[in-house]
Amino acid sequence: MVAQNDGDGVGAGNQDPDTEFSEQDLLLGRKASKFFQIICVAAFVVCVIAAIFVFMNVPLDTRMPYEGKYDRSGSGIPMPIALIMSPAVLVLLWRTGNKPDSNNMRKGSRIALYIIGPVFVAVCVYYHFVFAEGILVEGGYLAG
Repeated sequence: MVAQNDGDGVGAGNQDPDTEFSEQDLLLGRKASKFFQIICVAAFVVCVIAAIFVFMNVPLDTRMPYEGKYDRSGSGIPMPIALIMSPAVLVLLWRTGNKPDSNNMRKGSRIALYIIGPVFVAVCVYYHFVFAEGILVEGGYLAG
């Protein structure tokens, strides 16, 4: 049986997106947003510490090896550019949690933030360490 919309705002999929959030939704949304901000800041600090370690142990003119489809010259990506990407993404993610309406979440959004948010942040940190390891190998600090 399909719900009919007879203009009274009741029925499947007729929830107005501008409806007010309950106090509990706002409180739990603030908590979820604060959690996401904290993991973004922690991941940013870890990435910056790793980048400082790489900068201290590898010559600045080291390039990340790249033998991809678009540039077969083997010149690679400059080290500072390769190491700035993950922290930049983490700063942008952190800023999304700083917006004034970042706590306007219902249950589904909060669950998604608690599950997908840390996974995305972990992927950023993982690839930052992959880039750092590649640069350390190319710079001669680690054996390849």
